[in-house]
Amino acid sequence: MRKQLTIILVLFTSFIFSQGLKTSGKIIVDENGNEVLLRGYTPGGWLVMEGYMMQSEGTAGAQHEFVEKFTELVGEEKTNQFFAKWRENHFMQEDVDSLAAWGFNSIRVPLHYNLFTLPIQEEPNSDQNTWLETGFDIIDNVLEWAEPHQMYVILDMHAAPGGQGRNSEISDYDPSKPSLWESERNKTKLVQLWKKIAERYKDNKWIGGYDLINETNWDLPGGVALRDIYERITTEIRGVGDNHILFIEGNDYGNNHAGLTPPWDDNMVYSFHKYWNSTNENDLDWILPLRDNYNVPLWMGESGENSNKWYTDAVHLFESNNVGWAWWAIKKLGDIDSAFSVIKNPGYQEIINYWKGEGDKPSEDDAFAAMMKLADNLLIKNCLYRKGIKDALLRQPHTNETIPYNKAQEIPGIVYLSDYDLGKSGFAYYDLDSADYNLSTGSFQAWNRGWRYRNDGVDIETNNDSKSNGYHIGFVGKGEWIKYTVNVKEAGLYRADFRHASAADGARFYLSNNDQNLTSVLSTNSTGGWFDFITTSMNGLVLNEGNQEIKIHFDSNNEVNISSIEFVKVGEINQANFSSVSAKTGSDEKSIELYLNQDVDEATLENVLGDFNVTVESSNLNIQSISYNASKARTIVINLEDNLLFTQKILITYSGDKIKSKTGKNLDKFSNMEVLNNLEPRYVLPAKIEAEDYVNMLGISVESTTDDGGGSNIGYTDQNDYVEYKIYNSQTRKFTIDFRVAANSDAGEVSLDLVDESTGRYIEVMDNLTLPVTNDWQSWTTVTKNTSNVIGKGVHILRLNIIKGGFNLNWINFREIDSDSDGVSDSNDNCPNTPQGTRVDVNGCPVFELPLNNFKVEVGSATCIGNSDGVINLSVEDASYDYSVTVTGQSDLSITGTSTTASVTGLAKGTYEVCFKVVGQDGYEQCFEVVVGEPKPLSAFIDVDSNSGKMSVTMGGSSMYYVNINGVNTRVDGDTFETELSTGLSIITISTDLECQGVVKQEVFISEKIHYYPNPTLRNVNVHVGGEDATVRVSVFSEKGDLIYTRDQSIEQGSRKIHIDLTNQITGTYIVTLESKTVRQSFKIIRE
Repeated sequence: MRKQLTIILVLFTSFIFSQGLKTSGKIIVDENGNEVLLRGYTPGGWLVMEGYMMQSEGTAGAQHEFVEKFTELVGEEKTNQFFAKWRENHFMQEDVDSLAAWGFNSIRVPLHYNLFTLPIQEEPNSDQNTWLETGFDIIDNVLEWAEPHQMYVILDMHAAPGGQGRNSEISDYDPSKPSLWESERNKTKLVQLWKKIAERYKDNKWIGGYDLINETNWDLPGGVALRDIYERITTEIRGVGDNHILFIEGNDYGNNHAGLTPPWDDNMVYSFHKYWNSTNENDLDWILPLRDNYNVPLWMGESGENSNKWYTDAVHLFESNNVGWAWWAIKKLGDIDSAFSVIKNPGYQEIINYWKGEGDKPSEDDAFAAMMKLADNLLIKNCLYRKGIKDALLRQPHTNETIPYNKAQEIPGIVYLSDYDLGKSGFAYYDLDSADYNLSTGSFQAWNRGWRYRNDGVDIETNNDSKSNGYHIGFVGKGEWIKYTVNVKEAGLYRADFRHASAADGARFYLSNNDQNLTSVLSTNSTGGWFDFITTSMNGLVLNEGNQEIKIHFDSNNEVNISSIEFVKVGEINQANFSSVSAKTGSDEKSIELYLNQDVDEATLENVLGDFNVTVESSNLNIQSISYNASKARTIVINLEDNLLFTQKILITYSGDKIKSKTGKNLDKFSNMEVLNNLEPRYVLPAKIEAEDYVNMLGISVESTTDDGGGSNIGYTDQNDYVEYKIYNSQTRKFTIDFRVAANSDAGEVSLDLVDESTGRYIEVMDNLTLPVTNDWQSWTTVTKNTSNVIGKGVHILRLNIIKGGFNLNWINFREIDSDSDGVSDSNDNCPNTPQGTRVDVNGCPVFELPLNNFKVEVGSATCIGNSDGVINLSVEDASYDYSVTVTGQSDLSITGTSTTASVTGLAKGTYEVCFKVVGQDGYEQCFEVVVGEPKPLSAFIDVDSNSGKMSVTMGGSSMYYVNINGVNTRVDGDTFETELSTGLSIITISTDLECQGVVKQEVFISEKIHYYPNPTLRNVNVHVGGEDATVRVSVFSEKGDLIYTRDQSIEQGSRKIHIDLTNQITGTYIVTLESKTVRQSFKIIRE
């Protein structure tokens, strides 16, 4: 019986697990073995408050700080009431229903451990865990809400016991207490908590798995401690029969999996996070080998905090690589990058102001009411719904189609510009700044500078304009555009009333209809302020009936705010002349698209080539043909023989009478219509291309450079990376190319190709060039190579291929070809094929030169200060030439024939230029600058220690000196001299062999020591006098300096004492001096 029961239990466990998610090699599958790509959302800020989401960073960043500060305001009971309401309202069934309706299949729930168990500091028994039902009830609720929608719930330990990272906002880490990694009790509590969760949910099929520890950020060498705790948790989870997937994040915010391989479990997924960096096709190359090498799935467990464009691109990147994902966060306070924006009530802002020291302290009642209001604002009905978020995550990664924001806006009527279509950047809108890549670029980029309403690159602000929906677009730049799906209820002739405001003149914009210009360019003037809206009208718009696309295009970097466009019908189409609207450059860069206000009759376009004239700077351009596309019935295309450039001012004239509309009207003539030049900038060769100005790249990052001129360089280069640049070449030719590079330790290698945009073929321009090692990432050098093939006339995409990486690149300089590398371009080189290294003139021809060592210049200094007897001796090695020599201030010399030497004498101190010329070689001259010197004046610094008698002398002006002390002479070789002086007077004289350098004299007196006592005294003072003198002169002065007496006193033999008698002197201070052959001392005595 016992064996039979065991078999039944094993089979039962297997059956239960087979109903949930599990791994199958590199993918995740459901109970039926069908692959499941997780698409999830995370209710961030629900169970773990993070300061940046609460807008309390800097004052209450971590949740425990928020709790402490709020408790100080309202007390513990009301604080608990608020958090209970916060958890109740933040994420509930209606939120799950919304996620399911949108198309998400999973929820990542970020947990705080303190909802399940007490902190170790509060445990009544240190070797036991107190379990709380709060957290388990929350999980139960989420599972109950998710099950009807067949959504998977992934439990994420966002805040582990003690905190798993130094970033306290993420994990609620308190630096005053031991972290997870510093406390075995915290580790054990985490392990036991996961065991408890596993015991409770092991049989629940809608548990998608366990994200064991979120975003560890701690110094854990080799990942040893992280793997150890993961394995301990795994043992406990598996030990209770729970076989749910284990999601394993690395250190360093989830992305450093060092030490976490190979896998230790057969139902494990490696997880990583991605924020604020590039979304190029190879940007997962760093993590994909983890999946491929160990045959386990990957899951991108957290991302967000960016624009819709970034969201779409990131999801496309993940799903293209078959990686599931979970987004952060569903709700955020007062932001645009979450699905629901929680409105920040004024009372809550007053609390934040108080905490930051910027406002008064609110009362307890006011503070509590404000926080409970904030909790009520969490409900979906009270939030601002950002519908573009879910569209960017779920629809846009799989289609370029755009759809109306609400419904197609109707014409006649008002089109609100903030309600542009939902869709990708480049399809629903184009904005110069549409995402933040600061971890790749090094700087933050605001994608919506108005920070209102929507999460795209289109910049939106709020206003009080009477003809708006409360919002307007602004911060516009040249080349940006925005698209609207409209429903034209009535065909006709329309007026467009633009509602706009600006504080400056010069904004330019126009409209297009179904990608054909509908208006000419409207230039605006200042309205007096950015929110002072006025109406400016454009007439003559011809619109057909039905659903169609309207775009507004901006043709200037001068900004303007526009809230709406009202389309007013003013007539019927048959009332309008057939006329040109505007013209712009074609995308092929060698055509002009001429836009008309009505459909053109294609049959009338024959034989009209001569009716058009196109000029650039008064020069006529050759027109190759006139073409027409039925899909753009209002457009005529003028095809040119040569390419156009973005810098050109282009004018077009029509002077014919053949072109008609489909209704039979003749096209009105026009003269010198300026063509909208919307071409992108290209480098016009020859040119210096800044490396960071690429149009496409793979795997490259940009950083600041310290090279001459500053700016930026590209770096982080690896094999198979590339960068592409747009170039224009006016004629087929070769070039010489300079590369400005730096490399710390690896020799890089590059090549250049042209990319054929129509076929995708690559045409070699320059074969492989090896780049040098410069021993530092910012130590720059220039290397040069000639193109191996010509670059054809016209526009091209230039691709720099990274054959070997490990270098930085600042710029690439295309010069006119210099085939012999002599520094003179071929077009100016009168002497081609000059041997490598030959010195040439400006015409590229070799110049006459002699080796530098052919000339020898020797200098003899003047013999003494002020003398003019210096000499310059000259000689040459090669006597086959005659030389003329000039010396500053002297007559010219000649060195001719067999004589190879000459001299210039009688020179005073000074700097002279000596120049050799070769007779018969005009233009050749070799010059040297020399200095004729003279001896320096003697200098001597004498330093004496009066206590020890030691003397040191530092001298200058010669290499040898004489030091005489009291008639005893010492020769000194060198600049220093030391000796010990005898007591008494020493007369010191210092000199050299040159009398003109002068003499330094100094007298030094070294006194014998004395000792006197008592002091103060009532009558006499005894003085002990050192040395051998028999007498000493004693002088006594009053404190004012009046002489009391002077007398010579004998020094007692043996005791060496003298006595100073002050018996007859009044009380006061006296100054005593002693002088003898070896004594010079003075001191003060106090007579009491």
